[in-house]
Amino acid sequence: MAWDNLRAEVIQYAMTLSLTDAAIQEAFDHIWSQEPDRQNRHASTWWFFLLFPEGEEGFGPRQLMFTVATRAGRSMRISDVTMAGLDRKRPLEGDLDCFPALNVGWYCDGELVHDDYVKHQALAEMSFSRGDLRCLSPGADGQPRGIAIRRSAAEPLVMECDVYGPGREAHFRTWSDMSSPTDSPHVALDIDTPFGGTHYIAVRRLQFEGEFDLPTGRERLTGTGFFQRVGLNIPLFPWKWIWAAFPDGTLFSAYVPYIGLNLFRKGYRFFKSNRVEQASLSIAQSATWIPPRGMPATHFKRASVTPVLGRGPHPQFDVTCSGASGDALRFTAAPYGHTRFYIDRPSLGGLAESHWSYNEYMFRMEGLNGTVGGRPISRDTVGQAFGSLEYTYGLGL
Repeated sequence: MAWDNLRAEVIQYAMTLSLTDAAIQEAFDHIWSQEPDRQNRHASTWWFFLLFPEGEEGFGPRQLMFTVATRAGRSMRISDVTMAGLDRKRPLEGDLDCFPALNVGWYCDGELVHDDYVKHQALAEMSFSRGDLRCLSPGADGQPRGIAIRRSAAEPLVMECDVYGPGREAHFRTWSDMSSPTDSPHVALDIDTPFGGTHYIAVRRLQFEGEFDLPTGRERLTGTGFFQRVGLNIPLFPWKWIWAAFPDGTLFSAYVPYIGLNLFRKGYRFFKSNRVEQASLSIAQSATWIPPRGMPATHFKRASVTPVLGRGPHPQFDVTCSGASGDALRFTAAPYGHTRFYIDRPSLGGLAESHWSYNEYMFRMEGLNGTVGGRPISRDTVGQAFGSLEYTYGLGL
């Protein structure tokens, strides 16, 4: 409990800091580095965009996700794609870093998930000085496949992204309000020990616009979203993560690492009872209510995200949060879409295999009820929210 209280105070303090221009620029520049001197046999890195187009109900229910991911190891399977892993002893030519990686992208139209927007492995080339990451190679038809991310040559702190899938493309740019850690590129976590650590850059709320080839045709989309570049140098561990957006741009986020019996399960299956599925212990927990720009965020000291089976084809998740001064929230994350990303990697010289599964649910927020800063919170007062929820499990050695 003492750890939870200390962690909550640190997060609350970080959320209220005013970042300097130099700190923002440094964080932005390090998007194009995976800190190779920190990497070890457990190292993994991913660049991740989550985009919520603006629609009639606010931000959602349509969602898009694009990621470039790599992980240390001689060989592995990522979502059934066999590929070489990141070589920690790879030669680095100046600031140029080359490594094998997988591009993954999906689109949810509000009902169906099209998880083949892009799934393509390629040799990535990243330049710190240029500020770009290119993970592209020709597909079977000779056309480019993959993802490229770069800083804008014309606008400061703006990212541009090109996505090439089979018969489809996406070209978009993202930008942020640089007035707070919530809306600025910032180092959200920086842990470096002899046993490993993590270097995590985030933009918790960004704006985007661009052209997207969708199953229904090409559209120009605008909206809000989230970006992270994570360099993790410890074994993957299970977590539950929520990012949800309200019509006025208010965000809710929660992060609950945990341990439980599902450390050792594989595939997309669940235990036969809620009692066993829910038998887990949170290692640390945090949740934050982030109102529109210029208003202070509210941090909750307690947060739980509980999977509940039997309500549909996928688990639903009952979410509760509580904080100081009577702040509290309760709602159900009710999925209407699901996609899966998973890693199988040989261990013990090939005698065994580790498995780690990343499940992403597109959800509608139902039964919202609570109070934040003395204001009653419900669908009637803040509108319909849509979100993305990650439920990961497995043994990520």
